[in-house]
Amino acid sequence: KLITKMKNIMLILVAFLFLFGCESVAVEAGIVEGKVRIGPLCGNIPAGTTGTNPCGFTDEQMDQIYSKYKVAIYSESNPKTALKEVVLNRTGSFSFEVPTGGYSVEVILPQGSVAATQMGSELKKTVNVTKSIVTTISLNVNTGIQ
Repeated sequence: KLITKMKNIMLILVAFLFLFGCESVAVEAGIVEGKVRIGPLCGNIPAGTTGTNPCGFTDEQMDQIYSKYKVAIYSESNPKTALKEVVLNRTGSFSFEVPTGGYSVEVILPQGSVAATQMGSELKKTVNVTKSIVTTISLNVNTGIQ
C-alpha cells in the first residue's frame, strides 16, 4: 500500500511539474548598443580625426588602452548596482540585451582618470528600452592628453 501511495504521489508531482513548471514566461526585451570614443590618445589629436586610430597604435596597444574602460548598464529601479558590465576592446563597441524599461548606461573610468572633469566627456546616458528595438548611443571620454 505504501509503495502504491508513493507512486501516486510521484505521478501527481510529475503531472503538476509538467503542467505548471514547464510553462515559460516571455520576457519582453530590447537591446542597448553603442560605442565609446576615447581620445585624444596622443598629442592634441582627437580620437576619430583620421579614422579610428590617428596615432598609429597597433591593435594590441589599442586593446590595452580601451581595456582599461568598462561600460555598465543600470536599471532605473536600482541605479547603484550594475545589471551588466563589459570591458571594452579597441572598437569601443558594447551591447546589452535587457528587459523593457528605463536604464542608464555609463562608462566606468580607470582608477585615477580625470576624464570626468574634461570638457567633451559624455560618460552617462539614460535610455528607454522598447521590446524588440535596438537603441543606439554614443559615449565620449576626453582623456585630456595634449
